[in-house]
Amino acid sequence: MIALVKLTGYYQLPGALPQPVDFEDLFDKSFMRKYTNYRTFEKFLQGGKFRITSQQDFEDLPEEQMDKHVAKNTRFGSWKEMIDFATDIYARKQMQR
Repeated sequence: MIALVKLTGYYQLPGALPQPVDFEDLFDKSFMRKYTNYRTFEKFLQGGKFRITSQQDFEDLPEEQMDKHVAKNTRFGSWKEMIDFATDIYARKQMQR
């Protein structure tokens, strides 16, 4: 079971330094509903039966396991493709502020 862990990553606007971003903001409910079979990123991780209790647990996940889960349950072919796409959407929203 996954405890509610605050996972973070980074995004970068052109010409700026990388900024931390919470995955709950990056993979918000509208993104998850539109592009995956899950309503939240937490449910997505639970569906993959990943045991995540910390940021380190998430970072230590074998990428091939995450890729398989992504390919099977989203519109993306890999975890990198999914996170890059979500990051692009998020960065565009940040530039519109």
